Amino acid sequence: MSGTSTLDLNALGIRSYDASNAPTKKTNLDQGDFLKLLTTQLKNQDPLKPVENEAFVAQMAQFSSLSGITEMNTKLGNILEAMNQGQLSTATGLVGKYALTSGTTAVQDSTGAVYGQIDIPEGSTDTSVAIKDSTGKTLRTISVGAVEAGKHDFAWDGKNDAGEAVTPGPVTIEATANVGGKREALNTSVYALVQAVSLPTANSPMTVELLGVGPVSFDKIQKISS
Repeated sequence: MSGTSTLDLNALGIRSYDASNAPTKKTNLDQGDFLKLLTTQLKNQDPLKPVENEAFVAQMAQFSSLSGITEMNTKLGNILEAMNQGQLSTATGLVGKYALTSGTTAVQDSTGAVYGQIDIPEGSTDTSVAIKDSTGKTLRTISVGAVEAGKHDFAWDGKNDAGEAVTPGPVTIEATANVGGKREALNTSVYALVQAVSLPTANSPMTVELLGVGPVSFDKIQKISS
């Protein structure tokens, strides 16, 4: 045969394959698939051996359970989205404020002051708060006096024992008291500036970045102050 000839595939009843139009494969069955399987089973069952009532009820229960789980997942997704929106709003409002959290390191605010809280146990006497610089030198010792057991606020005005303003920078808070005849360290919390907030992920909770303290889980924040 001379020359070239072209086969008409359509005339032969052969269709060319177009991958772009190929149906996508499903990896999970949804409610529609389950219902199709159930109706197909009913259509093709042996008339002499129909599906037992118990088996049919069990299959319908599975379908109902699937429907309920799907609806519950949708509602949970909506709740989670709403919670994330609420946390985003809360996070935006925290930046620029001061958060109280457990710790011993603090950074002076714009006025040079440091604020915090100490936890005084029962039977404590001669309670005091020492403010130390980065070298460990004591800048100021604040006497708390006779107070009842519990949490008590303290404040440092940014001045040393001589009444002179110190160079701004991170300081260490050391609270001590005589407890049962011995000098013991007390638990302290400090106010720190909120610089940023990280929203929760699948692997970590919402955290706040505090000046001088670092990242802190949101559930560790005791109080927020402007």
